[in-house]
Amino acid sequence: MRLFFSYFILTTMAYATAQADPVISILPKLESFIHKSMQQKKIPGMAVAVVSKGKIIYTQGFGMRAIGQPAAINQKTLFQIGSISKAISSTLIAILNREQQISLDHPVEFIPGTTLRHVLSHTTGIPPAGFNALIERGGSPLEAQEKLQSMIPEEEPGGKFAYHNVVYNLLTHIIEDHSNASFESVLQRKLLKPLNMTGTSSTWEAFISEENRVAVHVLKKVKGKKGKIIKTAVQQVPYRKDYTNFPAAGGFSSNIDDMALFLAAVMGARPDVISSQDLDEFIHPVVHTPDQWRRTQKHRDRITQTQYGLGWRHMTFADHPVVFHGGSLRGFCTMLAFLPEQQVGIVILQNAESSLAFLLSMQFFDWVLGLPSREWIK
Repeated sequence: MRLFFSYFILTTMAYATAQADPVISILPKLESFIHKSMQQKKIPGMAVAVVSKGKIIYTQGFGMRAIGQPAAINQKTLFQIGSISKAISSTLIAILNREQQISLDHPVEFIPGTTLRHVLSHTTGIPPAGFNALIERGGSPLEAQEKLQSMIPEEEPGGKFAYHNVVYNLLTHIIEDHSNASFESVLQRKLLKPLNMTGTSSTWEAFISEENRVAVHVLKKVKGKKGKIIKTAVQQVPYRKDYTNFPAAGGFSSNIDDMALFLAAVMGARPDVISSQDLDEFIHPVVHTPDQWRRTQKHRDRITQTQYGLGWRHMTFADHPVVFHGGSLRGFCTMLAFLPEQQVGIVILQNAESSLAFLLSMQFFDWVLGLPSREWIK
């Protein structure tokens, strides 16, 4: 099903007043649920934004930047956002495509027979096995490209979906090659600065130099003398720097204020920067996603299809389309999702590994759609 969006032209971003939007009545329940869920799942910190009808109606930080330290998360606290970077990179490609600087049919030199469209949809036919290990041992994009050139595709381009960080990061090379400028500079000039996303970057230096950034955590199961799990402990772990070498795929950092601006723009608030022309083809689902289908098998009463477009995931949620992308790095989980028909969306950034970001967004959509009560978080 093709998605059509109602776009709302705003000259400036403004916060909605309580009487203007019924979604605002859900926010106290959402906030209470966040506090309860974070305590239940032992999540140290989180930041959340809600966008409705083209307006940012809520941004809030919760909890601590690091366990055992008093510094609280606020709206400017930086998180590594993982694969939400793909959606931002895709939006940059959409702008360059509209300006006729890059074509979606541009051939990809490292993978014969493929185009930029195949890269964006993860349908180049190159198997992903082993490539994340290359990233995580500190491999360079050049090393990854050399490995790609030696690979034989397992499928015809445009066929099966295979989620692939290294292949997706070819966007970085393609943008730099066409623009004769760094990926970061094109990103800032064409997308981030026009949207006033002043805290967002694709570089490690921008993230690590900011004092107001979260630490990252994993949940470690502690076993007793007989091997039985007796508790779950929160443990701080080092950042992953390696994915910033592959920025288009997963190297961005951002804060909740900036991500709210991006979500609002994607949903139509800034057609001067991101137009319906830019987004329609990119958000339209093109291929089934077995990975997401497996992860959502417990939720078949709500989620009946999972697909991928060009840099964006898609699901059918209680017969309504949801456009989204999640992100996961060691110690981080993130989620950006919206209901295009209702023009309501949510962003969740958290500084611990957990499925909570996804589950909270689904709970929120239940409330927005007025669906029967369901226990998303157990």
